[in-house]
Amino acid sequence: MRTFVTVAFLAVAILALPASAADTATLQSNVRAALRSAKSFVVDVKIKPMPVAPLGASLEWTVVAPNRFRQVTHGDPSGDDDTIIIGRDVYGNKHGAWDVQTWDDHLVTGFEEGVFDVRIVSAGDGTFVMHDALGRSESDTLSCTYDKATYRPLTCANAGKTVTYGRYDDPSVTIPAPAHAKRVDQ
Repeated sequence: MRTFVTVAFLAVAILALPASAADTATLQSNVRAALRSAKSFVVDVKIKPMPVAPLGASLEWTVVAPNRFRQVTHGDPSGDDDTIIIGRDVYGNKHGAWDVQTWDDHLVTGFEEGVFDVRIVSAGDGTFVMHDALGRSESDTLSCTYDKATYRPLTCANAGKTVTYGRYDDPSVTIPAPAHAKRVDQ
């Protein structure tokens, strides 16, 4: 009986160990690939009230492959914001009117990194901790769950926000180009 208890204890202790750096790197690669291969998905972020957003805030990212992105924010002290990127054309909505400009590849890639460049710092069974891309410092993290079959993130949270991923491959998720946008390229 003592041997069984010792073996059982060791098995539980081994399962409780954090994933190795190699496991974390593999998971990070799989999560990034899962996001990149999705035909579409939506990320909802709810931010609790804090000094920079006294009433709280929300952010929604919509992604439609291969190159359509939309970011809608509410609760920012400077006002709500709606931005659509289609290829290199970037549409912005200010006071109900759309304008459009062309960004270089570097700026578009910078935006994409916030959506796709998940940086996992540790991993567990069906969970991971990643750097919070919306955090104020490198040490800000989110604790996340993911679908173990597809590697697609499901939910992430920390003390200040919750992030929900969903509507993967939903054909009703679309991002049309705004009509009558005024070109403002320089």
